[in-house]
Amino acid sequence: MVAALSASSLGEVSWVDGGLPQVRGVVPLVRAGRPALAFTYADEAVARAVAAAPRVALSITEPRSTGGAFRPLLMTGPPRLVEDPDGEVYGADLLVQELHRYPPSRIFADSPLLQREHWWYLSRLIVEIEVAAMWPLAARTSIEDHLLVVADDDIPAVHVTPVLQTGPDSVEVVPEGHVPAGPAVLFGQDASFPDLERWSQWRYRGHWDGAAFRVEEAPARTGLGPVPGLMQRWRRQRELRRRCVEAIPRS
Repeated sequence: MVAALSASSLGEVSWVDGGLPQVRGVVPLVRAGRPALAFTYADEAVARAVAAAPRVALSITEPRSTGGAFRPLLMTGPPRLVEDPDGEVYGADLLVQELHRYPPSRIFADSPLLQREHWWYLSRLIVEIEVAAMWPLAARTSIEDHLLVVADDDIPAVHVTPVLQTGPDSVEVVPEGHVPAGPAVLFGQDASFPDLERWSQWRYRGHWDGAAFRVEEAPARTGLGPVPGLMQRWRRQRELRRRCVEAIPRS
């Protein structure tokens, strides 16, 4: 498990919140032999929602920019939140991993000088997962491959499936094996490899009846967005800083 996680690139964390399945693209890291997700304080709401779930599922299905030990896996277990507003845990245990595997982090933390200037980037909400069960999972080999996540009580049931056809009210999918009926999400993501400067995520929300996915909410767009210009990059970095600084607790 640790070798596969360390050799992965992007992953997905799934959980159930208020009876509804949720999915978020993440960069899986490893801390003390456990999967770990290091959210910036800009994503405080997401981090706390994931940590509050009784059980979460972490999937690694993206085969691009991976190492030789990578294999697609699904890991489930209870989460634990480690609040790290000073960035000490992140800096000691996770920073080097993220610099290696998520190139955009190098803009903010690739040297002691950058780390001092962007202190707010090192402040993290770390969600660790105590893995209770693990299964092999199919890799997503094209942008048409999505995660079908169904709320099975308080546990997310996760399957990889190609999207064959989309319509205003339904999406044709063919997941392998038995998928329980319930509220569902079809989650897709794509990124510009190897730099990962662009990273798009989208969701179809609806209901899986055991044979078909009925759409209740469709994404505004799917696929990878356009290359950002200089001003767009600058605004994006300023917005990230603002959101982090506003959320970091002050002593």
